[in-house]
Amino acid sequence: MFNHMNKSLRHEFDSVDRTTEPSDFVRYLDTTRATDFLQKIKQRTFALMDLHAGESVADIGCGTGEDVWALAAGVSPSGRAVGVDISSTMITMARQRSGESKSSVEFIQADVQRLVFEDACFDAIRAERLLQHTSDPDAALREIVRVAKRGGRIVIWEGDLDLFIIDAPDYDTSRIMQRFICDNFHNGAIGHRLYRCFLDFGLVDVHSTPLVGQFTNLPLIESAFDLTASVERAVGQNLLQIERAMLWLESLRSANRSGQFASTIGGFITFGRKA
Repeated sequence: MFNHMNKSLRHEFDSVDRTTEPSDFVRYLDTTRATDFLQKIKQRTFALMDLHAGESVADIGCGTGEDVWALAAGVSPSGRAVGVDISSTMITMARQRSGESKSSVEFIQADVQRLVFEDACFDAIRAERLLQHTSDPDAALREIVRVAKRGGRIVIWEGDLDLFIIDAPDYDTSRIMQRFICDNFHNGAIGHRLYRCFLDFGLVDVHSTPLVGQFTNLPLIESAFDLTASVERAVGQNLLQIERAMLWLESLRSANRSGQFASTIGGFITFGRKA
């Protein structure tokens, strides 16, 4: 009936090492990193960090580490760049991709909710697609603020699945699936909440910028949201009838074959400075 019976939703990024195929998550990060939308987000977050030589910078939830190297270039030659991830798979891959470099880049396995750093040790901190996968985002933000220096810049990009759209003739099923996918992340709609959260944690100069990107590649959306497996779960929870669900999926595949598939993903880049 369905082709992805054992696929897991992307909220399992907080438990990559306990999944049966952690390498799937590495491939997913590599695929999404290459999209124009993610590249635009990365460049805008890097610019907001306003890095200078000799500073210390952290990328929390660094995945396979490529962004840490970009940050390291901004603080070289005497600065410190640290990548942090909860997954040993990601940290191992980041170190492997770093090769034998003797630069100041470090990769540390740690949970953002319990960071292993002393207070006020980073001039700038960045996170991307992290809090949506975190069981306690308030604890994570509290830790991020704790390890930032006075005046330290904090920049976070989070998707917001309240802005997730899949175009299909069956609009009602698209809305059911958008809500279902959003609710199956730990914090699928956290993007629009970050402005308030930054203020609640005492950050100043706070501003939040919405960004949306259109995707016309169904396999990418399937990979990002385990779309077929998500439909199966929705059917299992009696949110959709199986016949309607299968017709909806086929309409997406037909649109993809004819070059008419379209989906929109949105989120927010939020900036704040520790007072």
